[in-house]
Amino acid sequence: MRMINVEFIMESIPSLIGAIPVTLLMAFAAAAAGWILGLAIALVRKSRVPVISQVCAVFVSFMRGVPLIILLYIAYYALPITISGYFASIGREIDINAVPAVAYAIMALVLDQAAYSSEIFRAALMAVDEGQMEACYSVGMTKSQALIRIVLPQAMAIALPNLGGLFLGLVKGTSLAYYVGVYEITATANLLAMPALNFIEAYVMTTVIYEIISFIFNKLFRGCENRLKRFREGASAA
Repeated sequence: MRMINVEFIMESIPSLIGAIPVTLLMAFAAAAAGWILGLAIALVRKSRVPVISQVCAVFVSFMRGVPLIILLYIAYYALPITISGYFASIGREIDINAVPAVAYAIMALVLDQAAYSSEIFRAALMAVDEGQMEACYSVGMTKSQALIRIVLPQAMAIALPNLGGLFLGLVKGTSLAYYVGVYEITATANLLAMPALNFIEAYVMTTVIYEIISFIFNKLFRGCENRLKRFREGASAA
């Protein structure tokens, strides 16, 4: 029976910890940009802006139907070739190799997050009582003021639990960036394990790291959720 290689585990821990910032960079960047884009899409679809609303609906449907790994491949392999070919057609050359792989990975993750978060935001916006907008108008608020001060905070309180789950899924989804050459936690674990085939130890450590990250952010989202819940209850009572 094969024994657990404790020496390998102790030697690999610093390298795996060193890969955590890359994973978190992708997760934070994709969540920030993707959720902003998702909120914009949700607002457009809720307002039923002609043409743009239909385009956004098609975008959401398409992105939700495409596996994330395919988006990563398109962003990493197809997009640079397309951009390079375009610039070549107008007589200019660009070095597509100058763009790091992590940038393409983040781009794919942003589009994925935008599609899923837009549905979360749209459902949350629709859950806010329409009568509150009328109350805002009655006290002289503009539509933008009512949206920013009253509607969006309540919508965020409703959306946050689902956004928290979406973010935790995103953290785990960053492991797919390994397939396009990004050295995050999973890629680092594989590289460390290959020489002596210590894959069991590597994957156990990777699992522990992801569990710790998930636990920390789950606690943070719960705290924010409770604060926003109290705000929503206060606004509803008022």
